[in-house]
Amino acid sequence: MRIIFIGILLLPLVLMAEIEVTDTQGRSMTVDILSFNKTTREVKLRRTSDSAVFSVSLDVFASESQAEILKVAPRPKANLLSKVSVSRRRRDVKDSFYMEIQTISAKAIIENDSRDLDFADGEGTLFLIARETKRYANRDEDYGKVLQRESFPISVKSGEVFEFENTPVQTKYDSDKDYTNVGGWEYYGWVLIIQKADGTVHTTATSIGNLQKEVEENPELGVAFLKLKEEELVEKNLERRTK
Repeated sequence: MRIIFIGILLLPLVLMAEIEVTDTQGRSMTVDILSFNKTTREVKLRRTSDSAVFSVSLDVFASESQAEILKVAPRPKANLLSKVSVSRRRRDVKDSFYMEIQTISAKAIIENDSRDLDFADGEGTLFLIARETKRYANRDEDYGKVLQRESFPISVKSGEVFEFENTPVQTKYDSDKDYTNVGGWEYYGWVLIIQKADGTVHTTATSIGNLQKEVEENPELGVAFLKLKEEELVEKNLERRTK
């Protein structure tokens, strides 16, 4: 394993807090505080009675409500942009024309695109997922396996880039895509999860097509992925295989 500090797209998770607020005219409502812009003093909130979302100045609220809003408003988070590049090398098993040995190397590149927010004392976990090639002979054998799971510390200052390289991993599989396939594990995709210093999930990303939209909309799916162990069998959505 090699870690390099050099001085790419994941969406930060937005946490919401529901409180009752009162404006300067004495009118009250219950809202979720979505964000607060310190520079413009603009508060973005969602009214719980009808789910309407709007932005107003902090100054429209009574002083007690202003203090409560500032207390519960989500703190700005570092904007981490990431990508994972994967290289695969193949060679035949002895004189075989169909059994392949595959060596997979991966590099995660994480850029802190924030103007003035550092990301410190976090942790990254990179999963490499393989897929059973028996599926070419039998559709009921279409499932995956956690080929590799590696965790690493992450600290990256504003405007800088962090890199992590995995320990290369090998797998073996039948490359014939027909009814003669005897199976094996071929690399399928990666999943990258970044946790903050307190252990909560900051971002989740994947190259697995059927999961990409889901993790963009809900990075907390990474919480479930983190429960997976190396060599564990999984379905296409990365749920544990129980069959």
